[in-house]
Amino acid sequence: MAEALIIGALVGDAVSKLSDAIIHVMKTTSQFRSKLTQLHQTITRINPIINEIQKLNQLLDRSKKETDMFIDQLKGAEKLVRKCEHIKWNFYKRYTHSLKLDDLNASLLRFFQIDVQLQEARDVKEVLVVVKDVQRIMEDHRRSGGRASSVPLLKGNVIGFDDRVRELKVLLVKDSGVDDCEVVVVSAAGGFGKTTLVTMFCHDPDVQEKFGGNIYFATISNTPNLKVVIKNLLQKNQGGQQPDFTSDEDAIQQWGSFLGEQKSAVLLVLDDVWDVSVVKAFKFKLPGYKILVTSRSTFTQFRKYELHLLNHQDATNLFRYSAFSEGGSECSNIPDELVDELVKCCKRHPLALSVIGGLLKGTHMANWQIMLNKLSEGQKSVLDLDEDMRLRLARSLDVFKEGSEIKECYLDLGLFPEDQKIAATALMDIWISLYKHDEKGSATLNNLFELSSKNLATLLPIRKDFVAIANYCDENAVMQHDMMRMLAINISSQEPAEHRKRLIVNAVGQNLPQLPQTINARLFSISTDEAFSFQWNDIRAPKVEVFVLNFMSKIYMFPQFMQNMESLTVLIVTNYGYYFSDLHNFPAPKYLSRLTSIRLEHVSISSIIASILGLVNLQRLSLIMCKVGNSFDETNLKTPNKFPSLLELDIDSCDDLLTFPTILCNLVRLKKLSITNCHELSSLSEAFGNLTNLEVLRLASCSNLTVLPETMRNLKKLSIIDMSHCLSLCNLPTHIGELVSLRTIHMRGCTGLHELPVSIKDLCPLEVICDEETSVLWSHLKDVKVQVTEEDRFSTFLKIMPRGMHFN
Repeated sequence: MAEALIIGALVGDAVSKLSDAIIHVMKTTSQFRSKLTQLHQTITRINPIINEIQKLNQLLDRSKKETDMFIDQLKGAEKLVRKCEHIKWNFYKRYTHSLKLDDLNASLLRFFQIDVQLQEARDVKEVLVVVKDVQRIMEDHRRSGGRASSVPLLKGNVIGFDDRVRELKVLLVKDSGVDDCEVVVVSAAGGFGKTTLVTMFCHDPDVQEKFGGNIYFATISNTPNLKVVIKNLLQKNQGGQQPDFTSDEDAIQQWGSFLGEQKSAVLLVLDDVWDVSVVKAFKFKLPGYKILVTSRSTFTQFRKYELHLLNHQDATNLFRYSAFSEGGSECSNIPDELVDELVKCCKRHPLALSVIGGLLKGTHMANWQIMLNKLSEGQKSVLDLDEDMRLRLARSLDVFKEGSEIKECYLDLGLFPEDQKIAATALMDIWISLYKHDEKGSATLNNLFELSSKNLATLLPIRKDFVAIANYCDENAVMQHDMMRMLAINISSQEPAEHRKRLIVNAVGQNLPQLPQTINARLFSISTDEAFSFQWNDIRAPKVEVFVLNFMSKIYMFPQFMQNMESLTVLIVTNYGYYFSDLHNFPAPKYLSRLTSIRLEHVSISSIIASILGLVNLQRLSLIMCKVGNSFDETNLKTPNKFPSLLELDIDSCDDLLTFPTILCNLVRLKKLSITNCHELSSLSEAFGNLTNLEVLRLASCSNLTVLPETMRNLKKLSIIDMSHCLSLCNLPTHIGELVSLRTIHMRGCTGLHELPVSIKDLCPLEVICDEETSVLWSHLKDVKVQVTEEDRFSTFLKIMPRGMHFN
């Protein structure tokens, strides 16, 4: 960095001296005034660009060699200009120096039009590699189950919290002068907006200025795993490396060592804390270290910020914001008196106002009156506020008709653990089976949008550069407020266990729930922590169609009773722990003959792949952040018919996938293949051309993939290719023009691709979605529709490079 600063000074000095020389010579002689004026205009135009390049070079820590050539050129230009001062009446020298000034001006312009653009392309490529690595680290954090990462984003308009943020800043932003860790606890009942408040606080400019990149956010929840939380907190500052701990105490000690190395103030947010011992564990005697806690408990030994209900005006504004579309005319049909009565029934409770307002949005006034009548029941109840709100929220769901699909979808979200993102593709697998949703995901996404608009769940922001490829759910996820999740579980648990439609079991520590001998549920979910090690009692589950397994252990035994699930169609297996999980006791294929969809996340597949390959009716397989290894080595697999019915294969963030296995090139029925964020994937087998029924191919963000196989010419049904951000891809197949069904190519960020094969002209009609740089490759093809979706590389660059690549 120091060398980059010196280089920047040298370049700036050379530019300044050249500019001074031009002005001086123009004043002393009139012989070359027009040429020198032109040259000075060029210097004036390029000087801001030079300054910007030097800033970037300092961030990139470029070496001296990077700008030696340019400095030499500037010094040579200064000497040439100085010579012009002494040429008076020698017409030959005036003529030759006039030509040299023209050449100099052209040379400077050429340098910026060609050399600098090449450097920029090189730098952009390097930055994109870093961006992808950062995205991968952040995705690893998300999937690892640690629930600790960057500060979450705020969704929508937040009403009534500005004053609260200011009050909280008084407690935490100013230095108190004490030599100890300060702790402030934001306490309130569920649904008051504690997480919203601390999230707003973290995004406040004053807070950002005070703590900079040293803001850390961890959601703790009811059953915290300190090793997992601290691993992710530390991994954030170790370039994605995975720290290892022998115990919780060791993890805490390493967190303390990390704090001792910090040169500036640190803010740690611990969200949703249930046990005060968690806060005490994170306390260290250190000036400038502050902990902000949210909890339903008060924890009286710490400074308290009690979060109260909204005032009437803010409550009314929040209800209206939730119940009426922006600029909508429906608000004119609803009397103000009815709105006021409903706000009173919600008792100025933020979550209730949001949910009930959302449920009424776009409905007839008669539904508003029915809702008011429902909520007015039991107004004189002496129940505590939490229980009262749960009762009111439960009653509000009566607005749905009996058997409403939206209500069923809301209840299905309870199958997944609290405070975890739920992939839309996982829900799509379930809802295809239960509610006959389409396989492109449009119906699933519509339901998620409706759940979000009714504030029954939060649809997480789509990536800025997202473009729908072939499945609308590929880039979406949802989360639920824990109060709404518990409400869904309570509603699903009203009947005896043996008669429930959804059986949701949470097994913590050494507690083994006793299940009935026979269950009749269609949906069955089991969640266990890393301490759970018991065997389940043998049960019959003849009607289970969807089985969701959530766990955190390094070794996981599938329940023996899976052999009795003769109706099972969807299996979702997710390890929320930090380490990959080894799976054992997977049932033989004969017991799972009706299984059509499997989703495996953060597990090692080597021990079960042979059984999965033999599932004759399996249509969709998703491997998310899995350890693949040599699982698909044909010498290890004796199964004669491998995936005979598979239509879709999704492989995402599997970092040890080096090549697409040859054995999978025989999936003759495969229609969609998605391989994304597999950064070690370098090649596809030449047997790839055997996938003759393939219609959609996604290879996005496989940054090490260099070429596509020539045998792709055989994929006559292929209509969509997505190779976005394949940074190393340098060639397309020579005979790509033979892909007669190809209609869309996505290729943003393909910075290594500099030319197209001649046969590309045979693809017509064709739509190309790319960035501006790549669009130049297609400019000579008149029949190709090019859609430019430029990414903001510079702002992305600035976000990731400063402050040691913090993610705040």
